[in-house]
Amino acid sequence: MTGGRTFLLPRLFASPAMLYGLSSVLTGLIVWEGVYRIFHVSPLILSPPSAVAVEFVNLARSGTLGNDILVSARQFFLGYIIASALAIVIGLLMGVNRHFRYVSNPWVQALYATPTVSLAPIFIIWLGFGLISKASIVGLLVFFPVLINTSEGVRLLDPHFVDVAAAFGTNRWEFFYKVVLPATLPHIFTGLRLAVARGIIGLVVADLFGSTEGLGYLILNASQIFNTPQLFVGTVVLAIGGVLLTELLTVIERLVSPWTRVAHVL
Repeated sequence: MTGGRTFLLPRLFASPAMLYGLSSVLTGLIVWEGVYRIFHVSPLILSPPSAVAVEFVNLARSGTLGNDILVSARQFFLGYIIASALAIVIGLLMGVNRHFRYVSNPWVQALYATPTVSLAPIFIIWLGFGLISKASIVGLLVFFPVLINTSEGVRLLDPHFVDVAAAFGTNRWEFFYKVVLPATLPHIFTGLRLAVARGIIGLVVADLFGSTEGLGYLILNASQIFNTPQLFVGTVVLAIGGVLLTELLTVIERLVSPWTRVAHVL
């Protein structure tokens, strides 16, 4: 057990994906810094990574960044978890019950096509400027990718699975949790990963309306006072958070559905 734990971290950082990814990021940062210094770009237009790092340290030391991350994390996870749970349940119902799907489809398509920015003020009017309204805006953007992917996952179920389940005499409940749900898990996790990016967009949109803290407010305030390094700090923190959450969902998917591993063809 100890040996496995000892060598787990080195194996992780020695993996091709990690090495290629870190090399790509480091190369991008070097090019970014080089472009700034060689072409003498105005700091109002493009701040170098060194300036962004200094601003990051200053915000972290003052406690502003930590507080903004905490506020945004509460808003994001409350909206993400509740919306994802509802979307999975409704998506499964839409997939297994065509009558429910016929009734729900017009509403899903209409709301999914509606710009979130136009609905955000309505949520603020209904729910105020607090946590619930901001989390609701995040949840609105999270809901539809998970719902649509879950519903389509059920509808794309391999007919051979249905035949095999019928041959073994499974009842409807057994067929659902032994066949439908496992076969749909890859689609559900695809929707959950797509929803991370959508939820982060919702987080920024929510902070455009009456916020005094949070990463979206940090970005908005920085843009208004032309503090480009601070603007990049907020953007980079959100990007890193999105990458980490997406990778976490990938790890969870491998744990709960190891049979869905995809072979590397190239």
